[in-house]
Amino acid sequence: MVALGCGNSAAPDLGEPLAIESASEPWQTGGTAGEVLTTEHYRIYTTAKRRMIVSNLPGFMEAAYTQYLDMTGLDPIPGDRRLTIYMMATRSEWALLTENVMPARRTGVLSIEAGGYYYKGSCVFWDIGGAGTFQVAAHEGLHQFLDHRLRDRLPMWLEEGLCVSAEGHQIHDGYVTFTPNRNPFRFSALRTALVERHWLPIAQLLPMDAGDVIQKGTRRAVSYYGQLWAMSMFIRGHAAYRHGLKRILADAEAGRFAQTLAVPSDSFDRLKRLARTYNRQISEPIFRHYITEDLAGFDRELKNFASRHVDLR
Repeated sequence: MVALGCGNSAAPDLGEPLAIESASEPWQTGGTAGEVLTTEHYRIYTTAKRRMIVSNLPGFMEAAYTQYLDMTGLDPIPGDRRLTIYMMATRSEWALLTENVMPARRTGVLSIEAGGYYYKGSCVFWDIGGAGTFQVAAHEGLHQFLDHRLRDRLPMWLEEGLCVSAEGHQIHDGYVTFTPNRNPFRFSALRTALVERHWLPIAQLLPMDAGDVIQKGTRRAVSYYGQLWAMSMFIRGHAAYRHGLKRILADAEAGRFAQTLAVPSDSFDRLKRLARTYNRQISEPIFRHYITEDLAGFDRELKNFASRHVDLR
């Protein structure tokens, strides 16, 4: 059947509508009844019961998809294949789905306390209540989009920075507006990074990933994401750096990183299969080539920008 909303035309002054047309059909997993919601770009498998989720998630993800195109500068692909999302009603359903459908991913992710993950083409979430459910969906959805569209994976300082920027949004009167530079949770994290002196020098930040900071404690990990949020804002707001960002994304889509880094294509293909090693080896060279060679100068500018953004200067 088709669930009819108020159409898919956006009101520019309000944002994108959450009520859109989506095809619905029954779905069952682990003895739990659910449904599959199909939109232009997504196939959403869900057991969620909250009307806020069932009614609004299709429109939210389509609006997020539009934001992803805008943030990356990538062109839409007419008739592109739909992306897969699982949105479970409870954490126990989410854990069971992970065990049964993606057993190779269960190690590590089953310790997640809120939200979900992206893995090999699929986003797998559960409803954590409130705005957090949509914030996680927007973040992990961009990981999914980038993996789908780019031949070369971005360095983590950029990919995670874009994904935390994708989280910010406001919902009002049935419309959603994405606000990459307004995100209360990341604002607090950035302020913590500066006040508690968790700020990482750029040369240390570039080759890192989340695994490097999680072992140092939750507050350090939260500060890391807050700093990446500031870095993403800073780059997108600076004309020269923004041009470099556009070139990174275009070259990643075309698979030109090996050429950029002067690495033989077969060696680069082997490197890409070593996720953390790949990130450590390409992160600083990519930054120097596309953004700036002046790491110290960028570091000073970024910290000043971040301090002003959280009203510390």
